[in-house]
Amino acid sequence: MEDALRKYRLKLEESQKEALKIRNTYQKWLSKKKKELKKAVEKLEKAKPPKNVDETLLKLVEAARRAYVSAFKRALEGIRDIEDLGKRLPELAKVHVDYGKHVIILFEKEVRAINSILKEMDEAYREYLQETQKRSLPKLEIEKKIRELKTVQENLSSISSEIESLLEEITLKRKEIEQERQKPEVKGIEEQLENITTKKRKLEREVRSNVSKIQKTLKRLRMGGLADQLARDSSVALERPEEVISLLQTLKPRFGGKALKSAEWLIENLESTVSEIRELDRKSQELESAKEKELSRAEHIESEISSLERRIKELKNEKKKLEKLRTRLEEEIQKEVRLLEKVLGEEIEWDNI
Repeated sequence: MEDALRKYRLKLEESQKEALKIRNTYQKWLSKKKKELKKAVEKLEKAKPPKNVDETLLKLVEAARRAYVSAFKRALEGIRDIEDLGKRLPELAKVHVDYGKHVIILFEKEVRAINSILKEMDEAYREYLQETQKRSLPKLEIEKKIRELKTVQENLSSISSEIESLLEEITLKRKEIEQERQKPEVKGIEEQLENITTKKRKLEREVRSNVSKIQKTLKRLRMGGLADQLARDSSVALERPEEVISLLQTLKPRFGGKALKSAEWLIENLESTVSEIRELDRKSQELESAKEKELSRAEHIESEISSLERRIKELKNEKKKLEKLRTRLEEEIQKEVRLLEKVLGEEIEWDNI
């Protein structure tokens, strides 16, 4: 590739020298033609109109001639080189058509002379473009793009390394969290919480079981209010024990068999059972607070992990952008390499760069 680029630079230098020679040749020609056009315009400006011309026509042509001459003089002042000629030719052509169509009525010879020079200028400019384009080489930025590609690859490598490092750090921090959760203090609290949960569930099941045995009777009584609520949902007994006890004391004579035994159990034990459940809830809250305190460092580490994960997400997004840029650069380099192969007439290998 280095050898190919060196050859390209030499060819480019030769091409630029040839282009400069061509430009200098046309510059000399342009200088001569500008003088010819200037003389032709001055000749038109000084020319006398034919005699016995209609006054209205004469006024029209004279106004057009003044505008025509003025426009050509301004355009000529703006033509300093062959590139300026290319910019001014459309303007000169427009002036020639817009005003020349009137001026030619009385000054045909002068206008045709100007038109002839304009045609020469237009043809010469086209020839100039063809000759320079024939010798010009495509503008290649292979070296610049390869440097950019190397930078992108280095950045991608750096990002991949950072992501890998962050993932390792997260793994270590997760191990720290697990160590915190396995502390004897935490395990002891969790065991107490489990015992409380088991005991609470047992007490609640006992209450619900006894309520379920009186629900059929309550539904049959259709008393409405609290009785109907209790008939539908046993948790009402846990939420409103005093009211339920009062209700059952009133309805006790209406129960019989297993329902009566359950009603009696609820009247005697519901309040103390609910009180015990509430005490278990209070102890559970205390233990949860103690557990949270013991795991405060673990929570801090979790926060650090979240921050690291956000950073990884940012890096992955940046990596995607760089991968797209890498693909685009590789395609552009490949395209320019093909152009360079066409210029040099030889195959070029660049994949190992």
